[in-house]
Amino acid sequence: MTCRTRIALAALVPLLWTALPGQAQDTKILTITNTNQNASLAAVAYWTPERFKAARPLPLPQAAAGAASLQTPQPLAGSTPASGNARSPILRTPPAPLQLFTPVNSAALRNDLATPNAVGTFGAHYTSTRVFPMFDGLAAPFSADRSYPYITVGKLFFSINGSPFVCSASVIQHRVVATAGHCIHSGTTQGFHSNWVFVPAFRDGTAPLLAWNWTVAGVPSTWATGGGTVPNAADYGMITFADQPIGSTRYSLGDLTGWLGWQTLSLAANHTSKLGYPCNLDNCQKMQDVTSSAFRTVAPNNVEYGSDARDGSSGGPWVQNFQIVQSGGGTGFNTGSNRVVGVTSYGYVSTDPKVQGASIPDNRWVSLLQTLCGFASGNCL
Repeated sequence: MTCRTRIALAALVPLLWTALPGQAQDTKILTITNTNQNASLAAVAYWTPERFKAARPLPLPQAAAGAASLQTPQPLAGSTPASGNARSPILRTPPAPLQLFTPVNSAALRNDLATPNAVGTFGAHYTSTRVFPMFDGLAAPFSADRSYPYITVGKLFFSINGSPFVCSASVIQHRVVATAGHCIHSGTTQGFHSNWVFVPAFRDGTAPLLAWNWTVAGVPSTWATGGGTVPNAADYGMITFADQPIGSTRYSLGDLTGWLGWQTLSLAANHTSKLGYPCNLDNCQKMQDVTSSAFRTVAPNNVEYGSDARDGSSGGPWVQNFQIVQSGGGTGFNTGSNRVVGVTSYGYVSTDPKVQGASIPDNRWVSLLQTLCGFASGNCL
């Protein structure tokens, strides 16, 4: 697949939404992007059933015990709070599910399945569950993972040196998906991965909301030049995806899934739902939800929460106020619902701590989103 890599000065891209009044721009913020020259190809042109089935979870980057410095995180100088709102889908009648492959239904294939345990050696408590209710057969369309806001979350398939891998990701704008930087770029001179396909609401080898082919991928230079080590101040990235026909009409990804909102500088004191497809739980064939509160802050710009998720969870969204707002709800402070405040970045070499870390989105997140919004009209609404 032919690609084009470039460095974009994100501060030069016009502001494309009104949620950021007075947003300060730092002209030193660089976004590294990669453009797909064959975005019109069908998503499955590269991804055969055999490749989908063979995709391995990208190993969750690991920090050595004692490597994390327990200091106040330092967002990029000049960063100010910014946010974007969530929106439910406009296409109410989903397409016929696409069977990508038939998974092997055997937990015996893995020897590292998690044992239920609500706290690890660090003392960070969490609750971990398969998304529910989850039905099969004719009742499957009534499952939670076929409904908004869950359907904004899915599996991100890609390749590294010809080998297929998988991460987790979420829709945050009309055509834009957020994931971990390490699911897009190596963080070293090896550069970008390739062949990204996003499958929202993936379950058991099935794409109920189709598979979507990438157009542009980008990461902050902080990740691209960081050596691939964690914790990193900006281990996140974003990808735009091409429209495709559903019936006689072409639709964008967000028309079908809706999208989550986002919010910067909000990870250090919060409670989040961490959604995705860790392969130590249900062999990464079903969506998982780990809920917990901020446990500790870590240098250079990171926060750790309790979690038992492992490989495959990389890039999954950490969502504040993940909810359908009930009558009388949504009161108090920080009430923005269904907003991504981080994405899964790393764990530890030992799994005993049962924590995961994420970078705090700051002006680098805003500039990256601005850059991808600016590549084509309608990427962001």
